[in-house]
Parts: sequence; C-alpha cells; structure tokens
Amino acid sequence: MHTASDRESQSMNILSSILLAFLPKRYRQAFTPFEVPSEGAILGGLLESFIAFGFLVHGYYAYMNERLTSMPLSVMEKAGEKGGESAIMGLGGFVLLEYLLRITTFLLAFFVLEGIVRVIAVIASRETLPSLPLKLFEYAQSQFSAQQHERRMGARLRDEVQLDPTGERLQISSCRPKQWNQLTTISHDGQFYELVTEQKASAPRPFVYVLRKKPPTAVIRGIYAYDPEEALQTK
Repeated sequence: MHTASDRESQSMNILSSILLAFLPKRYRQAFTPFEVPSEGAILGGLLESFIAFGFLVHGYYAYMNERLTSMPLSVMEKAGEKGGESAIMGLGGFVLLEYLLRITTFLLAFFVLEGIVRVIAVIASRETLPSLPLKLFEYAQSQFSAQQHERRMGARLRDEVQLDPTGERLQISSCRPKQWNQLTTISHDGQFYELVTEQKASAPRPFVYVLRKKPPTAVIRGIYAYDPEEALQTK
C-alpha cells in the first residue's frame, strides 16, 4: 500500500525526469548518474508540444482580435460591399498570414515540432533527445571552454624527438599531451616503440614521453603512427 509520502516522492521523480529530459547529457549528469526514464522523456515531449500549441492558438485569436479591432471600419465596409462575406473572410486570411510570419509564431511552431520529434525518438529508439536550444548552448559553451583551454596550453610547436646513442630509447617532448598508454605501439621512422614513462617538464613542451624499442617477440596491438608535427594540427 502506497503512503502519501511515497506518492509525493513518485510525483517528484516524474517531475524531475521531465525536466532532466530537456537537458543535454552533459548537464544531466550533474544531477544524476542514471538515465532519464522513458516515461519522463515522453511526458516532457508531449507537454512541450501541447503547451506550445496552446500558446500558438491563443496567440492567433488574440492577434486576430487586435488586428480586426484596429482595422478602420471603412475598410471593412468597402470589403463587404465589393465581395460580401467572402471578402471579409479574406481579410481574416491576410491576418492569419501576418501571424504565421511572426518570429514568435515560428518559435512556438518549432517547439511543437520539437516535442513531437523527442517523443518519437524515445518510442522508436529509446533515445532521450534534449531540447535543441539547450543543445546549442552546450555546444557554444564547449567551444568556448576548448578555446580557453587551448590558450592556456600555449603556442603549438613541433615535437622535439631525441634518440639515445644506443638507438633503443626515444624521448619525445611535446606542447600537447598524447593519448598513449603501455598497450600502445608507437610507430616512428620505421621502428616500433612502447611507452616506458611520462614526465613533466617546463614550457613550452611540458609533456615528455620516454619510449623504448619494442622487442621483436612482443605482441603488437593498437599501432599509433606518430608524426612529430602532429601537435601543430588543431582538431
């Protein structure tokens, strides 16, 4: 038997899932590590469509009444004399066209369609799509953060590559970090190397990687074709 507190908690969970479904996954994870329930995403999409459609219809009637009441009576009389009721109805058609071309109408129609698309996505592929404006905001924020990080990292320079006298070890100093680990096979100048250790150094090349030549009997997996100029390339 469900108590009042259980029902209140359940309603709050549904409400929170509806709101979370509008957020991109990056923002969603700040509130919960779990996936948004399908019910919340479906209800969120339906509410978005219904509310936007309600504003769309209400705005149309309000706009039509405002335009028709502000229209001079002489215009209405001339239209009635020339074309009767059909001409007066034609004036309503022009008002409708004006309303459809307004920016607010486009925005409301967008949210109606977005809500429908989000519902279809959940039903068809179990995918929770965020609201597009919030997704665009997330993208802009990510781009800004990436630019800020790039500036903090400093200028991009060619890697310094030093081969020890024995030819067994290779030291690579870079201005950008490498996505290497002990399982990565690094290919350079016709030889295969593996990572021994990572070190920190001073700018402008603070990321130092010490590699050793891979033994002939070692298993080769995850080959990475290394280029000393790869740090100059922006992704």
